[in-house]
Amino acid sequence: MEGEWEWLRGLQPSNEVPERLCAPTASPELNLGVQMIGSNIVGNDVVELAAQYMAEHARLELWIGSHEPPLGFRKQFELGRTSSEALLEVYEAWVAFETAYVASGKKVDHVRDEREKLKEALRRAADALIHARI
Repeated sequence: MEGEWEWLRGLQPSNEVPERLCAPTASPELNLGVQMIGSNIVGNDVVELAAQYMAEHARLELWIGSHEPPLGFRKQFELGRTSSEALLEVYEAWVAFETAYVASGKKVDHVRDEREKLKEALRRAADALIHARI
């Protein structure tokens, strides 16, 4: 029985979710998307990618909850880790974009690189959540 749980020994402790991702919903992933969409500093291309990320997160949660037979603890943990890693990547890109935007004097045309990195992070996160169901 001990060997069955051996994989737990090498796990890193999870990072706490940043406080700003704890509202307005119970889902940090949805809260991050809401922040981006409601910020008025991103264009429709980022809004679309943020909405896709939010939708893929919801699809994964639905899939986990309705899986037959129910997923085991290890598989649920792996899926949670995938979701957390995707969240962290998008959050870091979002903070970098926001920071650069403010530092530029709120000039969107001066933060193109950060914007592209944010879009790429959103694409990778959505893809990771899609592939987690496969």
